Amino acid sequence: MRFSRDRRGQSVVVGTVILFGFLILALSLYQVQIVPQENAEVEFQHFEEVRNDLVDLRAGILTAGQADTPQFKSVELGTNSPTRLFAINPPPPTGTLQTSDAYNVTITNGTETVTIPSRFLSYTPGYNELSRTPTRYDGSVLYLDGRERGENVVVIEEQSLVDDGTVRLTVLQNEYRRSGTQRATVELYPTNSTSTDGIPTGEVNITIPTRLNASTYWDGAIGDESVYTGVEDDRYAEGVHGLTLRANSDDTRVNTVGIQESPNEGPVRENVRSPSAGDPGDDPTPDISMRVDDLTDRRSNNPDFYVSYDYGGQFDEIEVSATSTESTARVTRSLSSGRNGTSLSPTFGDGQEFAVTVRAIRGGQTVAQRTIYTFADTQNPIENDDLSRSDSASIEDYVIEDQSNKNDVRYRFNYDVSQTGSFSEGRFYVLNRNGNGASGSRNTTDRSVNNFRVEPGDGTNTPYKVSILVLDANGVVVDSRTVDDTADGTDP
Repeated sequence: MRFSRDRRGQSVVVGTVILFGFLILALSLYQVQIVPQENAEVEFQHFEEVRNDLVDLRAGILTAGQADTPQFKSVELGTNSPTRLFAINPPPPTGTLQTSDAYNVTITNGTETVTIPSRFLSYTPGYNELSRTPTRYDGSVLYLDGRERGENVVVIEEQSLVDDGTVRLTVLQNEYRRSGTQRATVELYPTNSTSTDGIPTGEVNITIPTRLNASTYWDGAIGDESVYTGVEDDRYAEGVHGLTLRANSDDTRVNTVGIQESPNEGPVRENVRSPSAGDPGDDPTPDISMRVDDLTDRRSNNPDFYVSYDYGGQFDEIEVSATSTESTARVTRSLSSGRNGTSLSPTFGDGQEFAVTVRAIRGGQTVAQRTIYTFADTQNPIENDDLSRSDSASIEDYVIEDQSNKNDVRYRFNYDVSQTGSFSEGRFYVLNRNGNGASGSRNTTDRSVNNFRVEPGDGTNTPYKVSILVLDANGVVVDSRTVDDTADGTDP
């Protein structure tokens, strides 16, 4: 028998080689064409997210300086490409957020001069597919700066430095640099000490460092303002110009804000106020009283803060917000009453720290603000105020019974609220502390209830926060009772 002429397997081998070749070709085309397209889409999504983060960061810088309240913002520096089984990704696109060298703001009236160190802030992405155009914060302007690549400046947020002859300058200080793909937290602290001499009085000339020249931005942005006197090109360094203004010291307001700690570079300035419209001037500013009840459903990742407040000053609107210091979770409500209560649910952020803020706004300016920091963990902050009044309703008697059994969490409430006094409703909460059980709530407009049940469901033998809240006619929490209890059928 001769085997040398047996060709029965040749077609199979040839077919396999051809199929393998097509497979290699398809993978090559996928690597060269599809992978870059998909990664470009991921990078574009990150570009939109980081742009929103930087808009929020700019607002935080201005708020910290002008409202004299610390702000906590975060920026997602980079992103990651999707995991691939048969293709290769380039290195993850990182990003860098950093301050520049310090350049002095100069304020002089001809006989007296003060200088205040200031810094720019820039974010530069490390994209593999999209342009690596930096985003800069400069003189309250936020913009994409493509000039180094032969492109134009694209303004994201316009200047708020000059408005109707009034100068409001917020100077950024301290060195900062973060790089990577993670989310970076930026802590912004206003001045905690004030120079004794303030700024020079009378007519003052102000020079502010800027990377934007007259024709690129400032002529068009504030060219019709009486205080604008032009831009001196390359005054500080190549590409770092001097924006020049001439204004009366009474219409000039200068603040300093430090990154990660209080401003510490040279003289610091705090709230040098202008008595113009919308500014509280030297009049005493009424305090904001507030209370935060943490009603978070931990297992559902649903932070929930009921915020009560009382403010007796003049205002156009009251803004109430909850902002995570660790993520982008945020919610804001605008209210028209000086005494009110509202629920804030940021939709995610269980266990994260939140800045809960009540801000009074008049004439577009913040005239009073109060912030309480609390974690979304069902625990009320210790800074809460007592918002009850002499004419408020109050709890006269109550009973809380733990009727949980097997894996069914059940609580029964009896309570009596005073028959007189401002009252709108009673709220009853059974909140799992650790997220390993269900949470539930009910409410009633009755001043007296018996056998009022809240039955969340599973979660027995785990710790619970059990609360009764009494709200007045304005929706403000004026009385409460809270106990910690393990849902095991034994009364607290």
